[in-house]
Amino acid sequence: MPRSGTTLLSAMLDAHPDIAMMPETHFYTRCRPSADDPTAALREAWARLRQQPGVQDMDFSETELAGIWEEVRAQGTPDPAALLQELGTAFARRAGAAAWGEKTPDHLPHVPAILRDFPDAVVVVMVRDPRDVCLSLRGLPWNQDSLPESAWKWRRYAQRTSRYRRDVPSRVREVHYERLLEAPEEVIQGVLDWAEAPFDPAVLAFHERRPGPADAEREPWKGKVHQPIDPENKAKWRDRMGPAERWVVQRIAGDWLRDAGYPSPPVPLDRTFLADLAAVLTRTLRSIGKRMLRRWRTPAREEGDFQPTWMRRSEAQD
Repeated sequence: MPRSGTTLLSAMLDAHPDIAMMPETHFYTRCRPSADDPTAALREAWARLRQQPGVQDMDFSETELAGIWEEVRAQGTPDPAALLQELGTAFARRAGAAAWGEKTPDHLPHVPAILRDFPDAVVVVMVRDPRDVCLSLRGLPWNQDSLPESAWKWRRYAQRTSRYRRDVPSRVREVHYERLLEAPEEVIQGVLDWAEAPFDPAVLAFHERRPGPADAEREPWKGKVHQPIDPENKAKWRDRMGPAERWVVQRIAGDWLRDAGYPSPPVPLDRTFLADLAAVLTRTLRSIGKRMLRRWRTPAREEGDFQPTWMRRSEAQD
């Protein structure tokens, strides 16, 4: 789930001398081709992949990108996933690392495809209290969901994570964000042991590296990746979320909240609560209405344009 600590874990792993963590490529969410012809599909996927801000942040030269493309083309007309494989391999080679990783949060629904495309891959899923996730999502330029929609997405992702852990336990590992804050060395060592990588103390000094796998200038909400771990950066919902909002998230998360080990204290159902609940529902309906109107009034995306929608919207406002 976005805002669950993937940037933190990615930065820690990227600090390991044997691991290179790519920025978010959104390969499975934005770059899968629509063309039926294998050659056209490969070109389409490559064009989409090169447009992604995370890929551009890798600072490959045109010569290097051409080399990656030719390396893939030399394989004939492979599956487009070969593009991500070669991109990751080149990224790791440049960093002098033996392995590479990728951290797009919304790739979670695509884990079966990832494990099929990359037989040697392992998947680490970050889990965070949904109430804190919903708070963290507020005001972000790429998030248009209302509070109930964000909570529902957390529930769907929790269900998927549970299924993956049951179906492929040797290849999927769950890490709780709160536990990572409390015992970073123990948690990261557990992840590295599971991934068959040796522990290196550099992973605990991740914040001293620049620039790391996140562009905090373009994405300021990731700025904490350049700061030491704050063990207190959790359970913010206790002070910053009203009873009605908390009740909505807890009701939607349901048993998945309890199964994840998070407390679900009762909420007093008094008049104040009912008034706040009405306000939450009103904001939700207003948010959905504005979003539908914006989609109706916004010109359609130009053919071949796969830049993130939120970036296009920000540029239009500027």
